[in-house]
Amino acid sequence: MQRIINIFLGAFLGVLFLLNPLNAESLKEGKDYIKLKTPLDVPQKSIVEIFNVGCPHCAKMSELLPKLFATIPQEAVFLPYHIITGSAFSAQASEVLAVAVSIDEERNLTSRDIESYFRRASNAYFDAFFKLHKKFKNKESFIAFGLDAMEISQTKFETQLQRKEVQDKLKTWQDSIAQTGIQSVPSFIVNGKYLIIMDNVQDAEDFIYKVDYLLGI
Repeated sequence: MQRIINIFLGAFLGVLFLLNPLNAESLKEGKDYIKLKTPLDVPQKSIVEIFNVGCPHCAKMSELLPKLFATIPQEAVFLPYHIITGSAFSAQASEVLAVAVSIDEERNLTSRDIESYFRRASNAYFDAFFKLHKKFKNKESFIAFGLDAMEISQTKFETQLQRKEVQDKLKTWQDSIAQTGIQSVPSFIVNGKYLIIMDNVQDAEDFIYKVDYLLGI
């Protein structure tokens, strides 16, 4: 995965990439993507990112996502699936982000929106881990950090967390590991069935092209 980090560094993060007409060719199953045997239960025009805030690769990808969103069709839905891994406070991050997405849905915001609670919380955690190198004392301080980024109270967080739709979301996120068979994060599934093979992504432009292409099939 180290090569994936390098893909998204430097100039690729500083400009908006235009799709290269030379890339306008059909993608190949087994080379560019894997078709899932059991598709995810998501809308047709959708992009699922399976990720973890303790992952440096995911942190780099988060810097590219706004450029992806500016390129793909406006109607395409972005669905972030935060999963529990061995990284610190992983379970608490899933809880905070599931609550964030739930509140966004109530406010008619999507996870593509820069002002969404999801983007505010996830960006805060990425910055804390990989820019500020912040050390959290315990799970309570970790949760409080995310809530501060969203400007919501502990009481609201605890109330939202108990809701069935939030608990269902947490289960769906974690179940996606076995359902998709992913081996690393970040992983991207387009239209619920096309898992992009990240090791074969050439550069940021190639990644954006592949997502946009798969959204159309």
